[in-house]
Amino acid sequence: MRCGCTLIQRGVSTSFKVHEGAAKGANVYVRRKAERPRPSHQWSLHASVSNRSTISNQTNHFTQKRYVHLPPTQLPSQINPMSLPLQTGYFQTLQTLPDNTILINDTLYGSHTITEPILLTLLRCPPVLRLAGIHQHGITGLLSLTPKVTRLEHSIGAFLLVRSVGASLEEQVAALLHDISHTVLSHVIDWALSRPGEESFHEVHKARYVESTELPGLLREGGVRERVLNEELFPLVEMPAPHLCADRLDYALRDAVGFGKLSLGEIQEIFKSLKVFPDVDSEKRLLVLQDKELALKLARAYCAIDKDVWSNRANIDMYKRTGKLIGDIVTRGDVHDDELWILSDEEFWERLRGVAEAEELAAMQRLETEGLPTEENLRLPQGAKVRTIDPDVYIHGTEKPLPLSTVAPEWAVERKEYIASRQAQRE
Repeated sequence: MRCGCTLIQRGVSTSFKVHEGAAKGANVYVRRKAERPRPSHQWSLHASVSNRSTISNQTNHFTQKRYVHLPPTQLPSQINPMSLPLQTGYFQTLQTLPDNTILINDTLYGSHTITEPILLTLLRCPPVLRLAGIHQHGITGLLSLTPKVTRLEHSIGAFLLVRSVGASLEEQVAALLHDISHTVLSHVIDWALSRPGEESFHEVHKARYVESTELPGLLREGGVRERVLNEELFPLVEMPAPHLCADRLDYALRDAVGFGKLSLGEIQEIFKSLKVFPDVDSEKRLLVLQDKELALKLARAYCAIDKDVWSNRANIDMYKRTGKLIGDIVTRGDVHDDELWILSDEEFWERLRGVAEAEELAAMQRLETEGLPTEENLRLPQGAKVRTIDPDVYIHGTEKPLPLSTVAPEWAVERKEYIASRQAQRE
């Protein structure tokens, strides 16, 4: 479908950047050549190798890494098969092997070798790699107030989850691409530019963005239907809350480890407990857990993360203040909205600094230096989600899976009380 997008043009040249590491959050992004912002240095997926050792002071999952620096003239199709691991985020690396396959090492889900041509193509294409420059937690990730998990890492994680339960190739592609249209600073932009009652900004503008990229052509060449760009057609990838799906589960598991709500061992047990019911070909397929106690641990951890992070009033306050800053600057035309899909979070922040007025510069400095505010005098905005899950649990030998709240009635009570406590904090 053509969306008449004139701000981003197809077929323009690209360059790539790879730097920093797990502790700093690997900024791997794709930049489209445009008349407006031009970063001071450009990179590509790899070529010459420089050794850079980075010791993480935030996690012991990555202790020492080497990173690959590339000249801007090289394209993804020219990847050196002996490349060093590419850090895609906080818990994950990619590496092209001598046989031109790709090895994904994920701290949560283990090692996976990718051989399918369309998946190899997508894992090397600019629109997908761009997501490594976008922090899952927006402004708090950019300012190192939360772990620097990236949208690329999460997208690959969702893909690995559906792959591990035997999903079709089409569903695997849908998982990999489900966040393809996310803008800089993730959901911060919803507070900047979304209209009241609209869904997330990146969803509203997804068709427009996708049409501006090479993705439709790559999918056609790979024999994959463009329906994969609608993740809601794939139940293992996207399901309404409070069911499990790969999207919801992956970001929960990464944050459960990152924020210390579950141990890595518990995460890996949950991963092993995943199953599809009744099977991967059923139109009504469900992602389920096969262990009630693990499901209960996950559900409780999910609420704990929601309270401390996702619907935390201090985090949302930073989102709102950053959103107002961005909205004012974009609305008056000093930054164009096509740049939301061009720059990394770091570059976009510097772009804002370059056009901000005095009062806005002061607001940016406060965000950078004051850290998270206290929640004491803050209320939960009406538009903020309160997130819970009620995972479906399948016990071997039973007829069908049941919600955790049915097999563990105490969870029904806990979940209801949690939702009520959060709603009581609304504005």
